Amino acid sequence: MALALLLAWAPLPFGSITPLWSNVLAAASLGLLAVFLLVRRRTIAWPPNGNTALIWAAAFFALTVAWVLVQIAPFMPSSWHHPAWTIASEALGVPVQSTISINPAGAPAALFSLLGTAAIFVVALYEGRDSRKARRLLEALAIIGLFYAVYGLVIYLTGNDLVAWAEKRYYPNSLSSTFVNRNTYGVFAGLGTLCAIALLVSAISSFLSHETRRADRLPALMSYLTGKGAIWLLAALVGTSALLLTGSRAANAAGLLGFMALLLVYLSARRASIKTISLGIILSLITGFLFVLLSGEFLFDRLEQADGTLGGRSQIYELVLIAISDHLWLGSGYGSFEDVYRLYAGLAPQFGPNMKSAHSVFLELTLELGLPIAIVFFASISICVGMCAYGVFKRRRDRIFPALAVAATLLVSLQGAVDFAVQTPAVAGVFATLLGIGVAQSTSSAKSYRR
Repeated sequence: MALALLLAWAPLPFGSITPLWSNVLAAASLGLLAVFLLVRRRTIAWPPNGNTALIWAAAFFALTVAWVLVQIAPFMPSSWHHPAWTIASEALGVPVQSTISINPAGAPAALFSLLGTAAIFVVALYEGRDSRKARRLLEALAIIGLFYAVYGLVIYLTGNDLVAWAEKRYYPNSLSSTFVNRNTYGVFAGLGTLCAIALLVSAISSFLSHETRRADRLPALMSYLTGKGAIWLLAALVGTSALLLTGSRAANAAGLLGFMALLLVYLSARRASIKTISLGIILSLITGFLFVLLSGEFLFDRLEQADGTLGGRSQIYELVLIAISDHLWLGSGYGSFEDVYRLYAGLAPQFGPNMKSAHSVFLELTLELGLPIAIVFFASISICVGMCAYGVFKRRRDRIFPALAVAATLLVSLQGAVDFAVQTPAVAGVFATLLGIGVAQSTSSAKSYRR
């Protein structure tokens, strides 16, 4: 399907992180949504299945978008405008057009990318109402993750000197596949691995259910793992190996916790016994330990280098918190972090004046949007995640989809607290797809209209 093809292409040009490829991906995503709505205009309804919680999520997101536009509008009260414009006007000796945002020119591209990610979510939300389509999307994501993991391993084992078609200039000893940043690829690999594990867990749990005779469970399980399930087992193992070889401490920790969350939430929702849940966790930890021994030497070296200072990030966070206090209510402008950071760089000269990210998605968005709208934006996502959490325990079938969405959210949130992987469009697209599918499958599709 078109969405799967888009998601398969997105990681290739460096995770679509450059302005050109970010715009191309956003345009393609919005175009896909437009075609989807045009084709399905007679059958589509909002909200899907009449779930009013989605109306609130959409309203909060729309409010965020509206605020970004307000930040770059010159007709807002001058007392709201960023003081840097007054300084610039005095230095130049002529009036300059001012806005709330310190860099209004940077907002449109950032907003365009955000809207592209939202478009992916909406398409996944509607396509995911059909459990068969949802499963095909999940399978596609697992295959995509496997492809980029294999590519990354081949490059890593044969010289590690390429990122897509360009010479590798950063992290020469780390696996990063087609991504420039190893931490970002670590999250992408973690999401792909979670997809493969979810497919395995869903199938295996059916073989171990009370509906299958005890004597038939092991033969059925082995038949699946050596037959139809072999590709998902391979994707999980290869993806895990690639994740370990990134050497990203945050991505590996978040990936492990995401996997454990998937297992715990899913098995708990199925009302599995404590013995079954414990056995599943123990077997998973043993498997993970064996893989760390085989391909985690580089990760061990990275862990030994950790000095408890988050690699200097704690000092950056202190600066960002100071900046947030100065822009608490109105923000510095969406997409303006790099510009506003320069005003505070003198407080930590060892990092220089240029910093592209706050290394914390939560802090960066709070600085750019202001605290009130940042809360509104996070609330729009939290509503969707809450729907998934509710669906895991409410639904009797297909609960693996909302369980996976919860686990994926935990993964990107934990890593996003100390880094910025989810700001990469290719990673954001995968997460938006998983969240869209999870929300779609969080309620019964019996009431929804299918094409």
